[in-house]
Amino acid sequence: MSIPKQDIAAEPVDAPGLSLDQLAYEWVRARIIDGTYKPGARIRERTVAEELGISRIPIREAFPRLESEGFIRSVPRRGAVVASLTTRDVNELYDVRCSLEVLATRLAAEQCAAGASAQTLGELLDEAKTADGALLSATNSRFHAEILRLSDNQLLQDLMAPILGRVNRLFYIVPESTQLNFHHEHAELYRAISAGMADLAAALAFAHVEHSRRDTLPVVQALLDEAERHF
Repeated sequence: MSIPKQDIAAEPVDAPGLSLDQLAYEWVRARIIDGTYKPGARIRERTVAEELGISRIPIREAFPRLESEGFIRSVPRRGAVVASLTTRDVNELYDVRCSLEVLATRLAAEQCAAGASAQTLGELLDEAKTADGALLSATNSRFHAEILRLSDNQLLQDLMAPILGRVNRLFYIVPESTQLNFHHEHAELYRAISAGMADLAAALAFAHVEHSRRDTLPVVQALLDEAERHF
């Protein structure tokens, strides 16, 4: 019996060190975060397999992880679709960020006080000065990821991994003017972290998360209203 063409494993895209299911997970996740795959859009196994040059099996293995992290959901007779963001989803995300990101920032500052370098944070700030659009969103996302890395707490990094993906998704939907506001607050965070001022860094992180909540919720609501008008 012949094997259907789409089920034959071909050479994957260049991604050294990644298993095929991890490759599929990262590829789909990135396209949900940057908005290539819109909320409600169907994600077809065959299409992803053809894009990546792999069989459908690793894609099927990646989908449960994407669903558990809130990026997709399974719909009867439609399969996997991109999960929509609701205002409740966003509020819950910010509630968690108020605890975990503040802790990560405090720990990062404590690490700097003990001699760790915040050089990469400074370099990301410099990159953001000349970035715009999607590049600015990506740079701001990397800034938050670097704070988490600098915290040097593996359990916290594991807990935050799926949360950072959802945060990154929000970075791509807010206007560039809001991204610039985030960048200015990132500069304040960098100064406090690099100086090892843990209490100040934690306070600034809390204010930053709440400012982000204030600026992001109206954008999400507007997107929901627009989707409802076109339903």
